[in-house]
Amino acid sequence: MSLPDATLVMERNFAAAPERVFEFITGTANLLEWWGPEGTRIEDHNLDFTKTGPWWAHMIGPQGHGARVEGEVVGINPPHWVELTLSFADQGEGGGEESLIRFEVKSDGQGGTDFSLTQSGLRAEHIEDMRNKGWNAAFDRLRKLVEAT
Repeated sequence: MSLPDATLVMERNFAAAPERVFEFITGTANLLEWWGPEGTRIEDHNLDFTKTGPWWAHMIGPQGHGARVEGEVVGINPPHWVELTLSFADQGEGGGEESLIRFEVKSDGQGGTDFSLTQSGLRAEHIEDMRNKGWNAAFDRLRKLVEAT
């Protein structure tokens, strides 16, 4: 069996300053507002991407099923990027595989932020689910939060 080697890349533009976006992709209180698929809540956590080290979150989905996600913040360069690993710790075969996520923010030159996600180490068959059932909904919530005045 080969190791996962697919990469998901997503980009967004937010009408908010890069520093504000960075606060929302790293700070605990802000992460709790948008992290996870639509209808998911975080029940318990050690969710802090402002410093290197381990993190975890116990997420409860819309049907009441729980999943533990965990990883390690492996690098951070405020207010430009943060890198972290992610795995679904309590899932079946293949669920515990680790991917690497890089969130990057930069000024768009017009007062807003160009935001990108690069997630590597995925299985090709998981890319569309990660995009459509996970990140798209999360980034829609992130947009509402960072663009709120």
